[in-house]
Amino acid sequence: MLCGMTARAAAALETREALLDAGLEVAQEHGLSGMSVNRVVAAAGVAKGTFYVHFADRDAFVNALHQRYTEQSGAAVVAVMRGNAPGWRRLRQMIEAYFESSLQHRGVKALALEARNTPGVAAKVDARNAAFVGVAEPDLKAMGWANPNAAARLVVAMAGELMMAEMTAGARDEAGRAALWTTLERMDLRPTDTGPNGPA
Repeated sequence: MLCGMTARAAAALETREALLDAGLEVAQEHGLSGMSVNRVVAAAGVAKGTFYVHFADRDAFVNALHQRYTEQSGAAVVAVMRGNAPGWRRLRQMIEAYFESSLQHRGVKALALEARNTPGVAAKVDARNAAFVGVAEPDLKAMGWANPNAAARLVVAMAGELMMAEMTAGARDEAGRAALWTTLERMDLRPTDTGPNGPA
């Protein structure tokens, strides 16, 4: 039993997580458009009525799937941020953590590619994506950008496109990553001190 939870609450949470796991399995096989409530409950091994105990409708379910994915990816990013000074190196590490988290989760491809086009979900997906811009802003500010929000939006857009390409291929795009890391380094506008031993 989870700490501080009653047996009933713990069972309810387990059922909800089982439904979400089943949703990712169905999304991986059939895409988001083919992820019906009937397929989800069949994969989870529960009655259809149980689905509606936990989720108001299919859109609420898709939103919950995207939220859980964002929280898991966000946790990986936050872990990288701790103890590292803002700058392009930390930003690279944060993006790498996000990429690896995305590649490891089943069904994420369907979520990332299709959730934004799902009525009732798109606005919430955009809001969560905007949060990643806020996370990147301190790094762009440290890199000397007068408008770190605009620069962060550009970086997040580039990273998002590369992530989509990797998920479509099901593997890392090493050349794409190398180009992105070079771009991040060159976006550092801070002056570099040079002396007899080269850059400081």
